[in-house]
Amino acid sequence: MYRIRVRGVGSFDCAPDETIVEAGHRAGFGFPVACRNGVCERCMGALVRGRVRLARKDHTIDADEAGASRVLYCVAHPLTDCEIAVPDVTAPGHIPEQELACQVMAVEPLNHDVSRVMLRLPAGRQVHWHAGQYLLLQHDEPAAFSIANASAAGNRELELHIRHSEDNPSSLAIMERLAHDSVVRVTLPMGVRYLDHVPQRPLWFICGSTGYAPAKAMLEFLREAGCQQPVRLYWGARNREDLYLHEQAEAFAAELADARYVPALSDHPEAGFFHGMIHEAVLADLDDPKAPLFYIGGSPPMAWAVFDALVAAGVSPGQIHSDVFDYAPR
Repeated sequence: MYRIRVRGVGSFDCAPDETIVEAGHRAGFGFPVACRNGVCERCMGALVRGRVRLARKDHTIDADEAGASRVLYCVAHPLTDCEIAVPDVTAPGHIPEQELACQVMAVEPLNHDVSRVMLRLPAGRQVHWHAGQYLLLQHDEPAAFSIANASAAGNRELELHIRHSEDNPSSLAIMERLAHDSVVRVTLPMGVRYLDHVPQRPLWFICGSTGYAPAKAMLEFLREAGCQQPVRLYWGARNREDLYLHEQAEAFAAELADARYVPALSDHPEAGFFHGMIHEAVLADLDDPKAPLFYIGGSPPMAWAVFDALVAAGVSPGQIHSDVFDYAPR
């Protein structure tokens, strides 16, 4: 067994009787291939260190030979540990970003300042994203919106929840464009705070306003994966109307094996709703700070306030995930 290091990406083991592309795919690496027999040349790259045997021509290449800059790894078998450089290889779990033109299928108001926007991806393109990731809508300035639905085979729909108000003129300009343009360009997927498997520990989702969108996608993923872990959904707002998909959140709690939904209202209390800030609702239920993984969706001030409250209660920062920590660090 030989060790193959892909420069800038990672490493994996490869047996002498398998090709480097076969071993890389088995380990979860995304090598660009179309033919797997040395014809399309999409897997071509440099052999930086080591020696390989090319099955197509049945000869060996060393890293110091001239041909080492154009090795086809779909027909290359390692003869030693190797270091290679191949463009566009992705690490396990990573999905390369794509810029695509999407049809605007529907714009539907969900309450007075949140609308659901449905986009359709182009036909014939394989597009995947992890639950919890977001996209960039290409505008005068690119605007980031969480993808509110989980990826599924054959699904070309993208669901966005967009908050728009007079105090955010750019949001109104985006809604104006979506109302009149039939096609928009997006870049996806973005973000590293996502679910691509069911963790073996409780999962707590803490949302403010349209921070519910990434939680919705992750809840869909957990439901389809048959998650048996305890799941808690906390969604906070000022009043009942701001919980714009309240009944849907209740349905998630009923559909998952062990789930509970706690809506929290800070300004206008109602029976059946927690009265107070969202972090207060979370702390009221937090018996074991070391057990859950926490996913926070919302504005930077909200996310950092929840982070501080959780850490003060004994939660390790490594248990807490939010895109805010990446695009709006303190």
